[in-house]
Amino acid sequence: MLGRVKKDELVRLILQSLNDLGYREAAGALQKDSGISLESDTVTRFRQGILSGDWRLTESLLASLPGIQTNDLLQAQFLIRQQKFLELLEAQKTMKALHVLRNELTPLGQSIERLHQLSSLIFCSSVEDIKAQAQWDGTNGTSRQQLLVDLQNYIPPSIMIPNERLLTLINQAYEWQRRGCLYHSDSTADFSLFSDHVCDKSRFPSSTIRILEGHTDEVWHLSFSNSGRYLTSVSKDKTCIIWDMTTFEKVQTLVGQDECASYCAWSPDDSKLLVCGVDTSLVLWDPLNGKLLRTYTEHKDQVTSCVWLPDGEHFISGACDTSLCLWHIDGRIENRWSAHRTVDMKITPDGRRLVTISFDKCIGIYDIDDFKLIDIGKISENEMITSLTITKDGRYALTNVQDSQELHLWDLDEQQLVRKYSGQKQKSFVIRSTLGGDDESFVLSGSEDNCVYVWSREHQTLLEVLEGHTGTVNCVSWCPVGLPKLASASDDKTIRM
Repeated sequence: MLGRVKKDELVRLILQSLNDLGYREAAGALQKDSGISLESDTVTRFRQGILSGDWRLTESLLASLPGIQTNDLLQAQFLIRQQKFLELLEAQKTMKALHVLRNELTPLGQSIERLHQLSSLIFCSSVEDIKAQAQWDGTNGTSRQQLLVDLQNYIPPSIMIPNERLLTLINQAYEWQRRGCLYHSDSTADFSLFSDHVCDKSRFPSSTIRILEGHTDEVWHLSFSNSGRYLTSVSKDKTCIIWDMTTFEKVQTLVGQDECASYCAWSPDDSKLLVCGVDTSLVLWDPLNGKLLRTYTEHKDQVTSCVWLPDGEHFISGACDTSLCLWHIDGRIENRWSAHRTVDMKITPDGRRLVTISFDKCIGIYDIDDFKLIDIGKISENEMITSLTITKDGRYALTNVQDSQELHLWDLDEQQLVRKYSGQKQKSFVIRSTLGGDDESFVLSGSEDNCVYVWSREHQTLLEVLEGHTGTVNCVSWCPVGLPKLASASDDKTIRM
């Protein structure tokens, strides 16, 4: 019945859980009935010694615990004596603390760097300074409980069971089930101990609920506002339409640009909209009032993309003139950097990482510090890159590559290709992809066969091929808030919701 589970281990975990839940009488009855104890009296006394600060008793009991390797014993002793040292400093017993440092900690021959750090604490001007520099919350905080957790690394788990072990195992099982759930969404997920977790496929937005019509030519780019209330679409017809996502009606049609646009970006507070893409300028709009606020014309070649900084007062533009420009919305250029011929760019919500793709098949990675751009590295693709999306934490970048008709997921920190997604068609046109789901678990892309393709990010499995458009699907965008919702833009002049 138990399979590979050992009965005594299971009983011990149940005993621990009953005690954690406060059912001590039930735990006592189980221990009596089974004849199995949670832990030995020595371990119980060891825990009590740590929590009460009886360091002499604690060290004598530690040495008697079975199965501890010599080096692990030294590490554990170092942690106990370090706690003793810090508590003496907190009590302003400096000479006793110094004695512990010299005669108890140093002879253990452990981390010299850590000993130097502890030594420097003696010169702190206050107890608060000691706590801050040691990153320690004191005797009356949780430091002793944390010491028990840290000691667990050096004591065999069969001797001293890690805290909340059964709960840890259950959460590991939940995580394993989550990773195996192809349609997982945190906002709708329901986990139960009584059944395996599987998200309901029907909750994925795979059916067309509305077709937005208003453009008179190909629709090239889409962007949801940060609030999710509005959607912008830019088209070859030289217009940008603002759509209300509660009514699916037009709010404004922005007209007046000399050339068609292929890119737009909402400001962080959704009060402004930048539009660019074909000529050498960027245009700033009040999107809800339809007012053209300013035109920026510094670039010497096609402006392909732009991103807002979190303050809403600055933005960065990328162009084919091998430059990136940092603008203030009043029109001043506050910085300029040399770069490759930019195709697309994205920035993390905190404004600390900028990622670009370029016509020379490179992904550029930059950190932003005090309006300065710091070059972190470059990743080379073997083919033309047409689209870029980055995860919210800036760790991963999703690209569309043209010749192999694939999407690539790159780990930017390790600069390694970690996933590939295939099936969509892309040979001739710019196709834009995105990540979807509240935990970014879906990969979505347009395609030249008039469909939207959806994959599981983790498993690389093709989940959906959404039909309906009658022309190339140029762009897919996922609504950042609310119930799962996506939009697709096509050469057939429509947007499908």
